[in-house]
Amino acid sequence: VVFGMFAGITYWWPKMFGFKLDETWGKRAFWGWFIGFYVAFMPLYALGFMGATRRMQSYPNMDYQPFFVVAAVGAAIIALGILCQVIQIAVSIRDRKKNVDLTGDPWDARTLEWETASPVQFYNFAVLPKGEELDDFWHRKQRGEAWVRPAKYSDIHMPKNTGTGVVIGAFSLVLGFAMVWHIWWLAIVGLVGMIGTFIYRTFDKDVDYWVPAAEVERIENEHHKHLVAQGLVKNEVKA
Repeated sequence: VVFGMFAGITYWWPKMFGFKLDETWGKRAFWGWFIGFYVAFMPLYALGFMGATRRMQSYPNMDYQPFFVVAAVGAAIIALGILCQVIQIAVSIRDRKKNVDLTGDPWDARTLEWETASPVQFYNFAVLPKGEELDDFWHRKQRGEAWVRPAKYSDIHMPKNTGTGVVIGAFSLVLGFAMVWHIWWLAIVGLVGMIGTFIYRTFDKDVDYWVPAAEVERIENEHHKHLVAQGLVKNEVKA
């Protein structure tokens, strides 16, 4: 699960922030985690077969000690991997102009989010994409039909940002904490706060806005210029 999360962070980082993570420090972090994981956990599996229980303050059986020493060395290697990850992020931010993603598709990916710019335009897609087959974006790239601009853009209806969900979540946290510890007055505060915030939100009528088609076209044309410069599309291609 942890390795999958790290892979996802590396994969979607350019889509979130507009630049890729440094590859050299990423490889160092990987090997630190990969080697450290096996050095740290394989002795613990062996200890489990030997009868060592988990989460003990101390173990009277000295036969366990060599295995714990090896596991500690593995934990230190993992710590080096974590340090490399921290350095990777710092170096990537420092050198972000060198690793900038101008196309929105640095991996030659298959799924639709990579057809947008990096970072993604605040409205996501200028025109709602139609997925007519599995990995539709990939197949359209092979046919030279990806990133095709429409003949005309339309206004986009957008919801306004709101912190209501965060406030309701905070009150729900208070309610849950209070219910666990039977702090009834605090539970009432959390419940009333949740309901009150929800009711307040229902009276807010200023919840949406429209992005003019001209603004959408300006943003999309800027992205299209980068695609043309990278040779991914031709300047004259339009639907």
